[in-house]
Amino acid sequence: MTNYKSFLKIEKNISLPIAVETNVILTPWNDNLFILINSVAKKETFIFKMNDSFTFEKIATLPILSTSAIIFKNKIIVSGSNNDGKPLILVTDIFGKIFQKIPLKITPTIWPVIACSEKIYIVWQEKAKEIKHGILNFNNSEIEKIQSIPVENPPSNLYALSKTILATISEKNKTFLMDLVTNEQHTLNLVHPITVGQEDEAVFYGWTENDSVCIKFLNSKEKYCVASKNANSGKLKAISGNEAALWLQKQEMNINGDYQWKSAIIKKKVEIFEIDNFIHTVGAWNDMLVAVQESKIIFLKKNHFKI
Repeated sequence: MTNYKSFLKIEKNISLPIAVETNVILTPWNDNLFILINSVAKKETFIFKMNDSFTFEKIATLPILSTSAIIFKNKIIVSGSNNDGKPLILVTDIFGKIFQKIPLKITPTIWPVIACSEKIYIVWQEKAKEIKHGILNFNNSEIEKIQSIPVENPPSNLYALSKTILATISEKNKTFLMDLVTNEQHTLNLVHPITVGQEDEAVFYGWTENDSVCIKFLNSKEKYCVASKNANSGKLKAISGNEAALWLQKQEMNINGDYQWKSAIIKKKVEIFEIDNFIHTVGAWNDMLVAVQESKIIFLKKNHFKI
């Protein structure tokens, strides 16, 4: 069951060419949406492209289990693991033809995350109290200008935004948000785990407390909270795009005593939009939100219905 009388409505449901086993990555580029789906059995990643007419096109099959991906100057850059489970970066053209393979001689505890502005930044973690980052050089297939950033506690997450990578670090009764490109650090008066996203150029973060979901912009005093039953037991993820949004996924017991997956998409000052069944990821594309389930994609648009 889906809540239709909300700030979103279902624009389309489209079947996926293959089922999602574990990981799926959504990467918008121009008017197209690139969809990367892992095949664990074959240790491969399938790349599909969807145009604004909602038509699928298979681009390539890559010899990598992908963990993150971006598109930069007509290049698809994918990080993940090779057949032996070792870290690897693949660079392809926009049609999926591989022209660079970059093995990484590291043993990561947090796998490499990629972000871009004028350069390609790669961040990873090997040691508990140290984060490393460098710049990918296309000319020699090397990670250059590698720097180490000491931290008191291990980062809980790394977030690739449009021009930087942020790390969340918890110490005592505070959470710190560290920009790993500029080394700028922000102190957040929160003890709750957070998720981080970007609305255009503005950074926002979200968290759960007292069965509510809250959202706040960096350097803003205002916060917005929406009540959501059992929110503290769910997993929260920020959705970057032209409007800040949060995705909460949790399990709830139905009237028969069985547990089922529920997802809620939340924006500030609006109603919650709910979707049943497990969702692998949610992203933004062409003024829509995109939710990926095992065998289909749900495209959501703004609903102008007045409640």
